[in-house]
Amino acid sequence: MKHAFIALLMLIALNSIAQSNAVAVSDSSKFQLKWNQNHSPLKATLFSAVVPGSGQIFNKKYWKAPIVYAGLGTCIYFISDNTKNYRFWKGAYIAFNDTDPLTNPTGKAAGLSNFALNSNQLAYKKLLDVSYMSLLGVYVLQIIDANVDAHLFSFDVSPNLSLRYTPVVSPQMTGLHFTLTIH
Repeated sequence: MKHAFIALLMLIALNSIAQSNAVAVSDSSKFQLKWNQNHSPLKATLFSAVVPGSGQIFNKKYWKAPIVYAGLGTCIYFISDNTKNYRFWKGAYIAFNDTDPLTNPTGKAAGLSNFALNSNQLAYKKLLDVSYMSLLGVYVLQIIDANVDAHLFSFDVSPNLSLRYTPVVSPQMTGLHFTLTIH
């Protein structure tokens, strides 16, 4: 799992480098990274990979950072809660199945069958796994978001764009003709 996570981070960084971060020098086989350009997708990706949310701040999308922190915090809360419950039900299952008559499940586990204790333990183990995968998903998505936002940082979304369409009817074809105008 650890190696897959490291490989995924490397692939994301390589993708960022491979896209518009390289410019040809005098020899077309050599590339120079644009680390010092004004708004680098490589910087945004690396910032976001090192400190979650910093890529969004680098991209001047300040409103996204609290969303990233809320997502990560929620995942961490559920990891903590599911770990606590999993350990409780695992301890109750072990206490029920050991040979010592003095260790019996207590509290909400008292009086439950071996099958019920094992089912609860396995259910919380699954929820714990889902919580860890959700944490990984939020982390990777915020890196991808920072990369995409950095690539689209200078994209023109001004209100001076207009799209006009006109119907086209001719003997060869029938359809619509689209014209994009930038004022």
